Amino acid sequence: MASQRVPVSLLGLDLSGTGAPRSWAGQGDSEAEAFIMGRLAGLASLADKGGVDVLALDARFRLGSGRRRDDWLDGALAASRLGRHTKTLTIAVSVPLGITDAGHVASAVASVHKATQARAAWQVEGSSRGLSARAVDDVVTALSAPRISRRTGSDANGRPPQVVVDVRRPLDLELAAARADIARIRVATLEEAVAARAAIHQAARDWGRDPQDVKVLVDVRAVIGADDEGARARAELIALLDDENDGVPQQTDLLSFVGTAEGLADLWQEWVAAGAADGFTVIPASVPTDVLAVVTELVPELEARGLRGAPATAAPAPRTARPVRARRGADHRVPAAV
Repeated sequence: MASQRVPVSLLGLDLSGTGAPRSWAGQGDSEAEAFIMGRLAGLASLADKGGVDVLALDARFRLGSGRRRDDWLDGALAASRLGRHTKTLTIAVSVPLGITDAGHVASAVASVHKATQARAAWQVEGSSRGLSARAVDDVVTALSAPRISRRTGSDANGRPPQVVVDVRRPLDLELAAARADIARIRVATLEEAVAARAAIHQAARDWGRDPQDVKVLVDVRAVIGADDEGARARAELIALLDDENDGVPQQTDLLSFVGTAEGLADLWQEWVAAGAADGFTVIPASVPTDVLAVVTELVPELEARGLRGAPATAAPAPRTARPVRARRGADHRVPAAV
């Protein structure tokens, strides 16, 4: 009997945890910034050469110098510098609304887009969630405007920066359906992921979009070892160190995987085949060990199974420039897992 054909998928890598710890805040150490940036550049280059599609830096990322009052721009600054160290990687950065206005957010993301040769994405998450959909829409509209495309030197089609929405609540789902190229979700089970992806796709249809234009990636925190026993031992050590660390608390609403690259590829294949995801965003439990494992072990395993597809830097489908408004009754379709 012929084997079932499995759709190709996208691979994201979240390196937000490579930023400076909270204990470094306000020290004004330029050497700390050089160290953080150097490590990040090396990891980004490795991910780029290894075939990762999207690299993400969220609003927590800090370079550690403490020299700027607007240190929330550290992620955008780092992303701009990564343009010199990468060639195909899409770099998604969070520039939070609320701290600054939509025009400044669009300008910061456009600068990253230019520095990365039209490979930027704006990640809507964190502190942006308390704002109106209209404010988010103003940024997306500005990023899609011809003047932004001319500034960034993008191709003849005027490809704008992509939009990544971190889906946590019903409004996030609406934003993802109406505007996103990529939706990031956090779920604990296969069934929850299937329901969340179906809800996003149905909402996209209601917005008049092709649901396949919204790629749904599941966040997974991974500890990858040569064998299951070794991975479990390292996971226990990481948990012990995290308990003693004064940094960001561990996230509990997150799919966790501890095992071999082959085991993660098994999970990946099952979820993609079941329609639960278009890929995963791997959050490495430790750096650089798990980043290296993703590139040298996981990627070849996914390729061998036919799970690797075209990179996310392909030009996204045009987004209609209508404002995002909550649809009547939309909240009733949102699964509890989202």
